[in-house]
Amino acid sequence: MPKTRELSVFERMQVYDMRKNGKTLRQIAEIYHISPEGVNKIIKRITTSGSPENTARTGRNRKTTTYEDRKILKEVRANPFISASDIKEKLNLSIQTTQIKSRIHEAEIHARVARKRPFISKVNAQKRLAFARAHLNKGPEFWDSIIWSDESKFELKSNNRRRYVWRKKGDQFKKCNIIPTVKHGTGNIMVWGCCNSNGVGKLVQIDGIMTGATYVNILEDNLFESAVMLGLDRSFIFQQDNDPKHKSKVARLFFENNNVNILEWPPQSPDLNPIEHLWDHLDRNICQRARYSKATFLGALKREWSKIDDQTVKRLIKSVPNRLQEVIKANGYQTSY
Repeated sequence: MPKTRELSVFERMQVYDMRKNGKTLRQIAEIYHISPEGVNKIIKRITTSGSPENTARTGRNRKTTTYEDRKILKEVRANPFISASDIKEKLNLSIQTTQIKSRIHEAEIHARVARKRPFISKVNAQKRLAFARAHLNKGPEFWDSIIWSDESKFELKSNNRRRYVWRKKGDQFKKCNIIPTVKHGTGNIMVWGCCNSNGVGKLVQIDGIMTGATYVNILEDNLFESAVMLGLDRSFIFQQDNDPKHKSKVARLFFENNNVNILEWPPQSPDLNPIEHLWDHLDRNICQRARYSKATFLGALKREWSKIDDQTVKRLIKSVPNRLQEVIKANGYQTSY
């Protein structure tokens, strides 16, 4: 039996004309590769309605009123993280949650995994913007002279639970659609590491509570050794964030006594620091078996750190000017990095 297919309006008129001119249903069906019954339906439709167009399909009755549709969208816009079941309960709707989702989808709003970004205040957004403008035209030799550093805490049992947000396409970085994050969370192993366009420097565990004195001890034991590893002389520029321990009196004295050039860093700017992507790389590439104990986890972190390709780090450093451009475009607020 020929496959069923829908003919165009023009083809239906041709079918009607062929029948009027004496061709049989079977002959017409063979020409258009449809069944004789289909040909007969087309002829009856045109004879009855006088038109080859499809008649309007009624479909199912809509389960919500226009007023209820507006109320659903109002709830989503007021709280993009609200669930369909919470909307149903709050508005006391007698429909399925799938129908609530359909109403939201009709407005081109869909549930997407919410991005996590640090909260940025208005004052700090202005500081980020000023930094980006001041450094946007720096050449590659400037960025290649920097040792980038950071501390990160890794969890033995990582929490990967996702939260979804209702948003339109392209709105993933709007402030209302982002989950603000606390920098270190509740992890189990804290490490300090550094990198440069020539590759990664040292990665060391931070034992106990991090203080200004602890930070200086880490720098004394690892910063200059890392510079040698990376092929840098003592004229390098050192990047660190604005953690109070980094700004402590003992830390300032260390930098002054050792003539370390410090890059003045804007607050709440992990998206500008390429090393943040290396932390993500470590967390993604360490298997769950390595998280059974702190000892095995630390060993796995160091092994994975040593495997990071120099070209990977170089590409991250080269992305800094693009990061600055995004900060300017976002008027100092969150970027895609």
